[in-house]
Order: sequence, then C-alpha cells, then structure tokens
Amino acid sequence: MNKTTHLQTNTSHLSLLSGFIAITVFAVMFLGAQQALAAITTQLDIGDRSAEVTELQAYLATDISIYPERLVTGYYGQLTKAAVERFQAEQGIVSQGTPATTGYGRVGPKTMARINVLLVSGGGETQTSFDTSPTLSIPSVQHTNTNATFTWTSNEATQGQVYWSSTPLQFNEATGPRQKPYVSGTLATDSGGLQNSHTVTVSNLQADTTYYYIVRSIDNVGNMTMTWPKTFRTAQ
Repeated sequence: MNKTTHLQTNTSHLSLLSGFIAITVFAVMFLGAQQALAAITTQLDIGDRSAEVTELQAYLATDISIYPERLVTGYYGQLTKAAVERFQAEQGIVSQGTPATTGYGRVGPKTMARINVLLVSGGGETQTSFDTSPTLSIPSVQHTNTNATFTWTSNEATQGQVYWSSTPLQFNEATGPRQKPYVSGTLATDSGGLQNSHTVTVSNLQADTTYYYIVRSIDNVGNMTMTWPKTFRTAQ
C-alpha cells in the first residue's frame, strides 16, 4: 500500500468516525431531551427561560401534531406558545382568548396539572382519551328593551350556560382538571338538563344598555367549551 492509499484510507476512517460521533451526539441530545420528562411545578408564560421550560418543550415534542418544530431550547417563545395552545385545545382546557384573559397559550394551573397527569401515567393514558371539549355553534341573540334570548347548539349533550353583565366580564383559567374557570356576572342556564340545542332567556334588563355575555357548554363528565365575550345592546 503506498502512502497515498494509506492516507485515503485513514481519511475515510476519520470521516466515518466523525459521522458516527455526530450521529451519536445528536441522538444523545435529542433523545435525552425527549426523556427529560420531569413534572412541571411552576406556571410558565411567553418570555420565560428556565429548566422547566425545557421540560415542557421536551414533553410537547413527543407529539409532532402538537409541537411539529420539536425545539427544546429552554426559551418560551411563540412556537412553544402555539404548541401549548394546541395542547390546551386538544385537552378541552381552553381554545380561545389570550394568555392574560383565558390562559390560552400559557401554562396555568389547569394546564400544568393536566401535563403532570399525563407524565405520571407514563404514556398509559393517551392525551385525547381524557378530554374532548364540546363544539359549539355561533350563539345568536334576540333581544328587546328588557329581555334577551340566547340560542346555540353543541355537538354533544351539554348543559348550556350564559354569563351576562352590564360591565365587562372577568374570567380566568380553572385551578385543576375539569374545574370550571371563574366568570363574573350573572349566571343563567337552560332548562331540560343535558341537550344539544340550547335556549337561555334573561329578563329584567335595562333599556338602551350594552350588555356583555359569555356562552359555555359543559358535558356529563365536565368537559367545557366557552365562547369569547361579546356584546349586545337592548332596545330603547
């Protein structure tokens, strides 16, 4: 074997070794991140940088439909926020709003509790088997100067609820799985128990007044969907 052949052989071996090392390092970094599934113990929001954000991203990255980018960086940016939103919607936690209003896109108490339940189950419980939130039609409102009637439908039998007030409604994320978030205002429910078609009428309203309302439906195991606040104005 001449020196040129010997040099080429060594170069080939070095290339293979470098490739093997690169693959090994990638596997350790990627798989290590995916297996770093410790419990989440603090609430997380966009802009946070911490080891718990790393744990959150590692968990979300186990489902490509939730977190297709699968980046484990320790920084809670827009991609992580979008992944949390997908997780919350899939789990029936919340599906609209903002981090500041409904908790949509942040890891609040309910989202944190749900992630930890799935972590403890070790994959024995699938994400979609726990909660499937009802799907609602767009509510319609018919009103006079003193009354308002809300109508909507849900894709499964639910209890219909309407919160209303002459001042902007305040609401937040629930504090645990299947617990209902606090909503200010007056509560009115439809009659007849669980059903797909909902009609709720409120009375004794003030004429020529703007009212704020939220519609929500809750199924027989506690899964809930809530609309974003809207307004109507009574007749004069």
